[in-house]
Amino acid sequence: MTHLISGPVVGPGDTEVLEHLDMLCRVALSGSDTGGAFSLVEERARLGAGTPRHVHTREAETFMVLDGALEGWCDGTATLVEAGSMIHLPAGLEHAFRIASETAHFYMLVTPSGFESFFRATGHAAGVPFEGELPVPAPVPPEAVARLQEVLDPLGVTVTGPPPFAP
Repeated sequence: MTHLISGPVVGPGDTEVLEHLDMLCRVALSGSDTGGAFSLVEERARLGAGTPRHVHTREAETFMVLDGALEGWCDGTATLVEAGSMIHLPAGLEHAFRIASETAHFYMLVTPSGFESFFRATGHAAGVPFEGELPVPAPVPPEAVARLQEVLDPLGVTVTGPPPFAP
């Protein structure tokens, strides 16, 4: 029996490369590609890049580390996640992550979809290919956190504090 693929086929050059929170990212699959079931974001970054503490009211995030390591933090507990491993950060619990190796390459599966709009609204065109030079991480200035929160409010996400990781 032959099965036809009815969904999108996305190649490496088919998506815009964004710089977002000192990471390179591209939305590999959006909610419009998956009937709203999920979105898939591919990211690369250097040591120290990450997110502030935050809570999603509806989305869960699952990180699949392809290369390097991430440190995930959820509800007060930090966990190192190395290449070949995954971590699931559920909706409703305060969480954050950061790059814990020199560089890292990972996918973030967001369920359900919708949150991928945040990357487009608060990122900008990277001007380099996805495999290109990575941004150097720096602390997010308070005015940038305020802008992030403006975009996050309608998505039901609240920034709850600075990153929980030691420098």
